[in-house]
Amino acid sequence: MKSFIVLCGGKSKRMGQDKGSLSIDGKPMIVHVIENLAVISDEIVLVLRDENQVDDYRKLLKQLTLTNKSKLKICTDLLKDQGPLAGILIGLKHVESDRAMVIPCDSPFVSDLFVNKMFSYSKEADFDAIVPKWSNGGLEPLHSIYKKDLEPVIQKLLEEHTSDVKSFIRKLKVKYIDAESLDGTGRSFFNINSAEDISKFKNNRLK
Repeated sequence: MKSFIVLCGGKSKRMGQDKGSLSIDGKPMIVHVIENLAVISDEIVLVLRDENQVDDYRKLLKQLTLTNKSKLKICTDLLKDQGPLAGILIGLKHVESDRAMVIPCDSPFVSDLFVNKMFSYSKEADFDAIVPKWSNGGLEPLHSIYKKDLEPVIQKLLEEHTSDVKSFIRKLKVKYIDAESLDGTGRSFFNINSAEDISKFKNNRLK
């Protein structure tokens, strides 16, 4: 079972507006992300900041062309302003499977090849997480797979006021996978962080 947690709770200071609402080729970025993942997913959990964002996103999601919208769940952060780790926690609480891949809402170019490779590695039961790692040591913790039973680990960290994802990863038994072997183009890891990024990639197909 392929489950995904899409994190949308963060605020973009550089963009000046909610990232997921930004338009790419006439559709909100969050619609691109979900439609892209829906082709290969069994369930998608969309984690939003609060009920106001839920209302805004329900309007955006009317543009979805999914054949089975029942695979999409919407939930909100229980712990406010705690960063992506709190979003991962609430996402894991809502997935039905024993693990899920985390994807940020500003990564509209995630490929099915990348996803399939990641889930193939996740079948190895000895690991808590599957994390892409670049040759320079850089990690991709928000393009990774985590086991559902890690909820207590995250909860304890948040209670200790530790909310960075890398501190979480250091507590886990992790299988690191060479990021370039997962996606040689790097497109699956690309984040939209500026209007210039949108302009640069607006003509790319989300495949």
